[in-house]
Amino acid sequence: MMYYESPQAEISWNEAQQIVELTWKAFAQGEQFRTAMDKVVELAGKMNGSKVLYDNRKMSVISQEDQAWVSQNWVKRASDIQYCAVIGPEKVVAKSSLNRIVGTIDEFPYELKFFQHREAAVNWLAEMRHKVR
Repeated sequence: MMYYESPQAEISWNEAQQIVELTWKAFAQGEQFRTAMDKVVELAGKMNGSKVLYDNRKMSVISQEDQAWVSQNWVKRASDIQYCAVIGPEKVVAKSSLNRIVGTIDEFPYELKFFQHREAAVNWLAEMRHKVR
């Protein structure tokens, strides 16, 4: 089920696997980036979803302001998320941005794992079971 779409991102609910899926389509900065990230949290809450797949293959560089926003603001609000599978970006600059974000977060509220291929990421998420907190 498609939940949110913009020129930069698509967010959908994979009913079969109970996964929130965010697919980056183009460069996003500021409000475009933050809105998409917020929609992930919103959809996870609405669907009682604890698994997220980030398909970052088409992601571009993430601004320093957006990196700080993720690590200082967004991660705290992602409390419904327990498992996060990340498909790495194709672009080297995007990989660097993503690595900087990950490096600035002291403790993730969810289990995070990186993948090169979508199928492996979905399979891993499908194996994960909801934890009672």
